[in-house]
Amino acid sequence: VVHSVAQATSRRAFPAPRAAAMTCLTAAQPKKVGSPLATSREIYSPRATSLNVLPSRQNIFIDGSPHPHGIVPSSGHLAPCLVDSLASPLLRAATPTPEVPSRKGTLDLDKDTVELTPVSDEDALSWREAVFNLANTVLGVGVLSVPFAFRLSGYSSLGIVLVVIAITALTANFIGAALVLAERSPVAQAVPRRGRDFAFLAHVAFGPVGRAIIGAITCLEIWFALVTFMVMSGVNINIAFPAVDKGVAVIFSCLFSGMLVFLPMRIFSYLSLASSLSLVVAMGAMVTAALTMFAWANPYDHIGKPALIRPENIPRSVGIIVFCFAGHPCFPIVHECMKDRSQWRLSIAATFFLALVYYGGLGVFGYLVFGTALEASLTQNVAQLRNALLCRTISAVAFVVKLQLTTPLLMNAILVSCWAPAAGAPEWPPGRMVALGALIAATAVTAVFFADNVAAVASLTGSLFTMATSVLFPTIVHWRLRQIFEEKMNSASIATHAVVVAFGTVMAILGTALAVQDMSK
Repeated sequence: VVHSVAQATSRRAFPAPRAAAMTCLTAAQPKKVGSPLATSREIYSPRATSLNVLPSRQNIFIDGSPHPHGIVPSSGHLAPCLVDSLASPLLRAATPTPEVPSRKGTLDLDKDTVELTPVSDEDALSWREAVFNLANTVLGVGVLSVPFAFRLSGYSSLGIVLVVIAITALTANFIGAALVLAERSPVAQAVPRRGRDFAFLAHVAFGPVGRAIIGAITCLEIWFALVTFMVMSGVNINIAFPAVDKGVAVIFSCLFSGMLVFLPMRIFSYLSLASSLSLVVAMGAMVTAALTMFAWANPYDHIGKPALIRPENIPRSVGIIVFCFAGHPCFPIVHECMKDRSQWRLSIAATFFLALVYYGGLGVFGYLVFGTALEASLTQNVAQLRNALLCRTISAVAFVVKLQLTTPLLMNAILVSCWAPAAGAPEWPPGRMVALGALIAATAVTAVFFADNVAAVASLTGSLFTMATSVLFPTIVHWRLRQIFEEKMNSASIATHAVVVAFGTVMAILGTALAVQDMSK
């Protein structure tokens, strides 16, 4: 059963008396020299948060049981740490506990670890169900800017799509392998499988400092994605209702999203279906509108070689395309909920094949149809088709629905990362309301300022933040965990990790510099 991970924290908080009765793992074990866990006096403890989503990602899962994740009766020498619900990619502060150093060598998982919340048969995923959830995180509205990447770099952008998909698929496999390795850490004994996220991996690999860094980067990535989506929403509202100014539409979208934050999160588990259907409707309407044209641009016939490749724009195109693959921080929960985690690679292969068809297909199609006249958002080109008024309106409205059902979740994620609701306290005290208002205002002002430069914002987000979370972090953390747990790496594996890190670093630097340059114009 696939549901939404979104759930109001205040409704998931564990009652205080029982919570007080829960204690954390304190059993002493021999110290492993050189491990970041050996000197840390903090045990990773995921705090309850509202959701586990990233840009245009809504439905993962929610447990059907009445009890919070991670809560099991104490037995023997082990009393598990309190975990109120699924941890989001944005980790709250760890709870200080007595030191639990790691054991030298590889742990015997059958003897040394305890699965606090094994995935039930009802909630365990087959590889096909995993594909559904992974695809929901990968296939999003970022596709609107992909044809513009083709305008920047020509048909060579299809090669860029292939390279980006190959690398992000590889880093997705690194995430699965890293989670398996992290099970050997004593920290994993206090964290249920469903609570193991990027922050958990960072804590196991690099300690509290690494956990704090990846949390901050993920938070910034979500906020920049929120700004990008608000701009896209304003553009599409303006297309559907030309009398509404683009800036006014952006402000309205921010205010409306802020109001939707107060809806019970369970409602979004049902609205996510409407969100996914609206994306299908929008794509169908756009293709239908393009078919009404008497002639397509066919750029190669008009401009020749520049239609094939423009090397100076490749870092810009890489940033725009990488922005579409911001869902990696959601992957750990899918991996940990699979019935057979050995089929993770199969699920990744199927998912990223769909991504190739989705992004590559629409990118080539948009470039063939509109050529060098492509705008930063494909719907802006569709809006110029006079013979397809109905199709362009349907497309714009459908994208607005998709965006407006996504942005409240992103707002909530950012707010929770900065000010999580306290157990037993009101979810919306006055101070938290003020923080929400400040977030709405900051997002609206930034989105209005960059309302005419959505491609540059998407490129900056992809180059600087998504490159860090979806390319660099999975590679580095997998490399580090193999060192910690003394997993030997052959020369081919070392070379693969080095190439991915080099690609991510170079493209992050070049893409960020070009995006900042474009935004400053």
